[in-house]
This record gives sequence, C-alpha cells and structure tokens, in this order.
Amino acid sequence: MPSILTLSIKIECCCINQVNNLQKNHYLPNTDQISIIAATIILTFALSGIISIPEENIRIVFWNIYIVFSLNTQTLVMIIASILAASGSDWLIRNHPLWRKQQHTIEHWVIPLLTALVLGFLTSNLQRGLYSWLSFFLGAGFLMGILIAEYITVNPDDLRYPIAVTVLIAISYLLFLLFCILIRLLNYRLLFAIPGLFTATMLVSLRSLKLRHPQGWAFTEAILISILTSQIAAALHYWPISPLSFGLAIFGTAYALFLLIHRLQSTPSPKMAYVEPLFLLVISWILAYWLK
Repeated sequence: MPSILTLSIKIECCCINQVNNLQKNHYLPNTDQISIIAATIILTFALSGIISIPEENIRIVFWNIYIVFSLNTQTLVMIIASILAASGSDWLIRNHPLWRKQQHTIEHWVIPLLTALVLGFLTSNLQRGLYSWLSFFLGAGFLMGILIAEYITVNPDDLRYPIAVTVLIAISYLLFLLFCILIRLLNYRLLFAIPGLFTATMLVSLRSLKLRHPQGWAFTEAILISILTSQIAAALHYWPISPLSFGLAIFGTAYALFLLIHRLQSTPSPKMAYVEPLFLLVISWILAYWLK
C-alpha cells in the first residue's frame, strides 16, 4: 500500500510540473498594448481621408535620368503607419517575459512593417466604398494576428511556435503577392518597380528563412532569391499580362526558391527537396498563363 501511495504522489507531482511548464511556455501579449498599437495605426489610416496635404514633387537627376518623387498625404501615411507598426512590434516583444536585453528585435519588425505598407497601398488606391473599408478592417485584423504570432515566436519552446511560424510565413507571402499585384496595377516605371520588388523579396525571404532556421540570418540565400526574382520581374514588366498573372509569376518564383533552400537545408535526401518547389513553381506559372 505505501508503494502504491508513493507512486500516485509521484504521478500527481509529475502532472503538476507538466501543467506548470505548459503554463510557463504559454505567453500572450498584453491586450492593452495590442489595442493601442492597432488603434494608433487604424487612426493613422483613417486620418488620410480627412487631412489633405498639398502634393510636393521632389526632382532628382541621376546619371542623366530625370526622377520625380511625389510626396503627398498617402505617402506620408504609409511611412508613418510602417514606422508605427515596426515600433509597436518592438515595444510588444521587449515586454515578453523571456526576452533578453542582448537580443535584437529587428527580425520582428519586418512582417508588421510590410503589412502596414501594403495596407497603406490598398487604402490609398482603392476608391472609398465597401472594398476600401473591407480591406481596411481585414488589414487591421491581419496586423493584430501578426503581432500576436511574432510575440509567440520569441519562445521556441512554446507549443504554439510551429503554428505561429507557419502563420507568419503564409501571411508574409500573401502580402508579397498583394504587393506584386499593386506594383503592376499602379503601372510604376521599371526604374521604380524593380528596386521595390527586390527590397520586398529580400525582406520576406530573410524573415521566412530566419523563422525556419533560427540559428542565423541567411543573407546570401535571400540576396540570391531577390536577384533571380527581380530578373524575372524585369523580363515580365513589358509583357501584356494582367496584374494578377504578374503577381502569381513573381510570387511563385520567390516562394519556390525559398522552399527549395529550406528543403535543401532540412531534408536528408537532396533529390526529394526539388519536388515540392518545382511543383509549386509549375502550378503558379500555369495559373499566371491561364489568367493572363
């Protein structure tokens, strides 16, 4: 009898310890902080429809190339919202119980910043109406979800960590697809479109590879993905294809290259690493051709 009693006590203590460990590894951000960040960014976008600033053209001559930058209300709103999203993510991460002062928070800025940038593009270029407000509130919901997922990824021992990583990568590439479509839809010149696409590809690839392989930054791989994607974007720039086809082709290329690098680093069999990226690339290009 004493042995049975001792065994039951040990089992109970073990269960209590496991529950305590699970509770310690399940951290969620302060709801007040999330509310303040989201409300501030939403208010910034809302003010763009009320406040109007006279448009200023900044002219630059570079190597006999005449470049004009337009500075208006929408541009300022996008810049301010992006800064608020990045600084809000920084503020949130620094309040995580497991965050150490030696750590950097830069990696947690990328996806919130890109979200605010794409949301700014949508709200400034869509006419005021149902679709404008729908994209506005969906973007705000996306942003809150991204901030929560970024908060969870601070602790790799959290049981929700794999889900948070998957959500962040999926949302980042969805935003990248929207960004590519908007670049094409707004009909930017090649001189402006390619640097923008290169930067967006670089940021998304860097963050996605860091999420899959937290040991360090994969700068070489991200630059390679950005160069190859930009080359294809430059080739497709003057083709008579729809913005959706252009976006699918660029998105498929960037995501397939990211997936290939990830599989080569994590799959024991190099031959199998090519199957999924190649399949995704073919499907995305078939869809792009079909929707041209």
